[in-house]
Amino acid sequence: MKSAPDGALLLPSVFRDANGDARFTLPVPKNFLDDLAIKHLIEREARHGGFEYPTRAFFDAHLEPGDVFIGVGAHWGMLSLSAATRHAGEISVLAIEADPANVTQLLRGVAHNGLTNDIETVAAAAGDTPGTAPLIGNTTMGNSLFGKGLEGMQQVARGLSVPIVTLDGLLAERDALHGRRVLIKIDVEGFEPETIAGAGKLLQSGHVAALVWEHGRAFFEEPGKSAAQNLIAELEGYGFTLHQLPSHELGGALMPFVPAQTVCNVICLSGQFRPYRAYNRPPGPIVRPGTSSRAGGSAEDRARHTEALAKVGGSEGVRWADPAELTPGADSRAEHAAKHIPAGSTVMDLGAGAMRLRAALATSCKYLPVDLVRFSQAGEVLDLNQGQFPERAVDFVAALELLQYIHDAPALLKRAAAAAPNLILSYPLASADGDTEARRREGWFNDFDEDTLTGILNAAGWQVESVESVENSQMYICRRDIRTQP
Repeated sequence: MKSAPDGALLLPSVFRDANGDARFTLPVPKNFLDDLAIKHLIEREARHGGFEYPTRAFFDAHLEPGDVFIGVGAHWGMLSLSAATRHAGEISVLAIEADPANVTQLLRGVAHNGLTNDIETVAAAAGDTPGTAPLIGNTTMGNSLFGKGLEGMQQVARGLSVPIVTLDGLLAERDALHGRRVLIKIDVEGFEPETIAGAGKLLQSGHVAALVWEHGRAFFEEPGKSAAQNLIAELEGYGFTLHQLPSHELGGALMPFVPAQTVCNVICLSGQFRPYRAYNRPPGPIVRPGTSSRAGGSAEDRARHTEALAKVGGSEGVRWADPAELTPGADSRAEHAAKHIPAGSTVMDLGAGAMRLRAALATSCKYLPVDLVRFSQAGEVLDLNQGQFPERAVDFVAALELLQYIHDAPALLKRAAAAAPNLILSYPLASADGDTEARRREGWFNDFDEDTLTGILNAAGWQVESVESVENSQMYICRRDIRTQP
């Protein structure tokens, strides 16, 4: 990184302009290099594809000339600077930040990039009513009114109170912003419900196209859990649909949001909004993309989460963004499946995960991985539970340990039959004792026994040629039934 005249490091944005140059650079004084949050920001931006790249990619994809971007909890302005440089000179940004030290750095970044006419910095917190409140912190990114969201962490009481404003109040004072399309990003350590409550008029106006807020640790337990549920109902009442990506780091397919003990950005979209089906991070080194939501909570909590996903047809994307969840038994299944796939075949691997099948195939095979997240440059990112499917023909479709995570298995198998004459799938058959609770704890949505699964395969246009045991599942080698084809 280059340095400013005063010795501050200049961190270039991973987002580039039409000439291939960094859209902005962020000054980082050397005295902040020991701050854990700043270390994290630099590491992600400089070495691992970009700080909160998928969220920035979402806004980058949808900001239009004339829009207003509001960043609440703006920190040093990474998202605000990204928004302001998306369409240079044509987007108005309100960057709202409560911590005075962060405000200083935010103003410096705005001035350094010549964006004082595009970004207005508001030195305050955003809540439901105007006033003041104590600001507690642990790192530059860990500041919180009343210490919300910092339970169990080191907290620093600085004897500092900050002003609180409302988004409705800010908009009312700025005639130039009235009637324009608005996109909002909120990250305020558990104060999101109050911030959104202070934007009631704005949300009712119909001008908010998208609102992204962080579902953080403050919402894992009561009273935060109930506050989050009330917030979800409030946003749905305004006509928003709620979504999430599998990972802060990797991005992936846009999925229905289901609350869990997982930190994620909740992407709320108005009825007129037309999202992409995925927002992906560029290929590159993967550094701790997150831990699975299956790792936390009791067995009963995990079963309840499976049931909650089933109600909305959701996928457990956070789990599949965790590489540790992808490997158990994957090598053995891949080796068994590869024995049935001749050299030179084209293979579509649904729910590819760690892509062990690619390594097991003959080198002359053409391999297409399909999953909720992208772990390599190749592949297609989509959510099979939303009826999405690659529009291409191949020789083989592989679905190894996938079907139990699919809500509409018959529909998926019919799509597979339209794509290929051969299918290889593995599935853990339901036992005779009908232990559905144990299967829900595993995150499985269905309970097919041998006869039921065979019937579903036949109805979808497949003939079962052979079945073999692999790990704790049965592997079905199937050929398309020509009698079912036009």
